[in-house]
Amino acid sequence: MNKLFFYFIFTFVVYTSLFAQKQTLFLDANYESIIAESKRENKPVAIMFYANWCSHCKKMKEEVFVDSDVIKFFSESYICFAVDAESITGTALKNKLQTKFLVKSYPTFAFIDKNENLLSCISGELKKEAFILEGTKALITENQFIFLRDKFNSDISNPENCLRFIIATRKAGFDATEITQKYLKTKSESELFTELNWKIIANGINNIDAKEVSLIVAKKEEFAKAASLTRVEKKLIFLAADNLKPLADLGDTLHYNKKRPIAASFQIRKVDSLLFHYDLTIDSYSQNWKHYKKTAEYSVDKFAWKDSTTLVEIANNYLAYIEDKKSLDHAVSLAKQALTLGESLDKYILIVNLYNKEKEYNNALIYANKGKAVATNFGWKTEKLDKLLEDLKKH
Repeated sequence: MNKLFFYFIFTFVVYTSLFAQKQTLFLDANYESIIAESKRENKPVAIMFYANWCSHCKKMKEEVFVDSDVIKFFSESYICFAVDAESITGTALKNKLQTKFLVKSYPTFAFIDKNENLLSCISGELKKEAFILEGTKALITENQFIFLRDKFNSDISNPENCLRFIIATRKAGFDATEITQKYLKTKSESELFTELNWKIIANGINNIDAKEVSLIVAKKEEFAKAASLTRVEKKLIFLAADNLKPLADLGDTLHYNKKRPIAASFQIRKVDSLLFHYDLTIDSYSQNWKHYKKTAEYSVDKFAWKDSTTLVEIANNYLAYIEDKKSLDHAVSLAKQALTLGESLDKYILIVNLYNKEKEYNNALIYANKGKAVATNFGWKTEKLDKLLEDLKKH
């Protein structure tokens, strides 16, 4: 009898534990139905925009949404639902709400009232405590987007109001440059060099061609006294990366070439290194191999001499697209430098192929044999190298 009793108790505990781990928050639902429920219950809505491939979304579903404190708070405070942001339904919802907030990454959580006004927005994976805190802050009128907007507009010269509205605007996915510029017009240049005004500029100015960027560059020392040189340069580095990398990745030569001189004027080594890599990317995309060679030959020793991945990438592009011997000799030197940073069979094969393209078969054979010896020592597969050695014996 006792054994049977304990068996039932054990089964109940296991079953209860498993049930408690089942996600009950942020389940997929129909938006219109959720809004109708929000009006009936007089409760705001918390929306999770997720993607099926997003590991951060999955982690929150498995670890955060099953937490009893999270369940209690959000169940009592919000009508919660989730939507696959990349589905037809999710795309339509993003489009419907795009004047209120933008979904740029996953997960994105939007808190809206029953009339579909934005209260607050936050993106990224959040731990339990931070998630509850964001939900709590969104319920407080003084933290809500419309309140912050109206308070800023009532006195655009107030720095505290401006900074809070900038942060809320950026969390909603929008650019805050225009807001920042409205505020800055109320100040003389000499008034700008304070800690608070630096925070406003650093958070609010994110277009590299905004006139305030040239002011940061011209008055770097004055801003550094208010903040620090590290923070000022970190902002300029961010501007270069945030504005130019997407253009390089898209091969948008026109806009890239317009914005690039601004970044170059920063005269910061880290920015120059970024421009070197972006130049290679956009030249490769547009197949401007003449300029690609110029960039590589002028700057590779300054910005990539200890970067094996970039050295191999450049050498491979030379192998594929460039013919003159001087350039191929340069590619060989890059591949050899990459080899000194770490041996791999692919690097040996690259050097052999470069020598083959130059018709320097003796050098090709030397490196093919070196590669074979290293590969044998490490137990690497050598089919590609064996084929190269077989072909080299014919010369």
